[in-house]
Amino acid sequence: MKLFKAILVTGMLVLAAGCATEETLIEPPSESTLGDKIYKRSPALNQNVNSQDTASKVTISDTLTFSDALSKALLENPRLQGYGWQVRVKEAERIQASLLPNPQLNAEMENFGGTGPFEGYDSREVTVKLGQKILLGADRLKRKRLAGTQKELAGWDYETQKLDVLTGVTKAYISAMEAQRQWQQQQELVDVAQNLYNSISAQVKAGKVPKLAQTKAQVELSRAKIDLENARNQWESARSSLAAYWGNKQPQFEQLKGQLSMPSEVPKYAKVQTYIQQNPDVARWATELQQRESALDLEQAKGIPDITVSGGYKHAEDLGAGAAIVGVSMPLPFFDRNQGNIRALKYELNRAEWHREATLIQTYKTLRVAYNRLRSSAHEVKQLHEQVLPGAKTAFEAAQTGYRQGKFDYLEVLDAQRTLFSTRTRYIQALAEYNRAVAEVERLIGTPLSEISAN
Repeated sequence: MKLFKAILVTGMLVLAAGCATEETLIEPPSESTLGDKIYKRSPALNQNVNSQDTASKVTISDTLTFSDALSKALLENPRLQGYGWQVRVKEAERIQASLLPNPQLNAEMENFGGTGPFEGYDSREVTVKLGQKILLGADRLKRKRLAGTQKELAGWDYETQKLDVLTGVTKAYISAMEAQRQWQQQQELVDVAQNLYNSISAQVKAGKVPKLAQTKAQVELSRAKIDLENARNQWESARSSLAAYWGNKQPQFEQLKGQLSMPSEVPKYAKVQTYIQQNPDVARWATELQQRESALDLEQAKGIPDITVSGGYKHAEDLGAGAAIVGVSMPLPFFDRNQGNIRALKYELNRAEWHREATLIQTYKTLRVAYNRLRSSAHEVKQLHEQVLPGAKTAFEAAQTGYRQGKFDYLEVLDAQRTLFSTRTRYIQALAEYNRAVAEVERLIGTPLSEISAN
């Protein structure tokens, strides 16, 4: 019983010493504010969401809306969910980093089973010791701080991927809207070409126009049908590309709802570029530098040798007596003071500074190119909408009227028709390009353009 009490008291003292090792040396780092406010839409990050819960799923009908496409991608994009679980991994590693080293139990029995006075068990000595490593360099809290910054970096990686997914879905939806409109327009062109062919065929039968006009109308109709099939294939490809963002191999929707946005006044570049720090690719570098500094602090702490305090009880059988044992051990840092790893982490910190600067410069460069494309496409859409399209439509209507009155021949009608539909095609392309440019600029500044004043 005395032996048990001695071991128990010694163990409690050793554990208390271990728990009090470093709590007063460093204030614990504050908790990350990234998680709960940003990751609500990810099942991987929201433990309250049941994977079988229908409320956490978006049902796709025959007509897909833009908001449903965004929600579907946020909830079910495989790559995004992978980044969500990575945040959970880093949270678990942070928990592990905060744990104390385990105490070590050591039991020995000596001076028995030998010869002479050590024959048998009469001279045996039993020693029981309990040891606890004390981290003099505050390693545990520094490991916890490093793991906390790594969790925040994983959060920034998730945020970057989320923005990439949202931007990708936006562009894919715009491209699908463009393909849908081009397909619809091509159907209109086939109808116009069919009506014109029927009209010319009737006039050929009546002997009013030569057979050659009917042949040319037939060629134009066949060409329009070929373009219609091509437009349908492009629409199918665009549907598949959009559905792939939430992991569907076969699109479940048949059409898209909505219209491509018309250009609004574009804010000045000087004002737009002030938001570039909200780009997660740029904003993450503040945390990246904190992570490198935390890693350097930990390596410097490892250069301070830790001590192991031990205590126990020793019992000598031949004397019928026992005694307490207390010990302290520590490595002597004569050769290895972790100087190589410390220097390497200092270099890594300097390298991170240059990488941050390079990222910032590249982002400004990319933003300038995207902004110029935004301004150019907005100008083109405006000119096409206000001047070119109305003129082409008027010319086509006049050519049709003149043809029916015998003032123009078929070739003039055909030329006006081609001009109108090619202009409409270009207008749809320019409108889609403008909307894609908006999405790209908003990705680079991490802010909707609608929130930036144009004045």
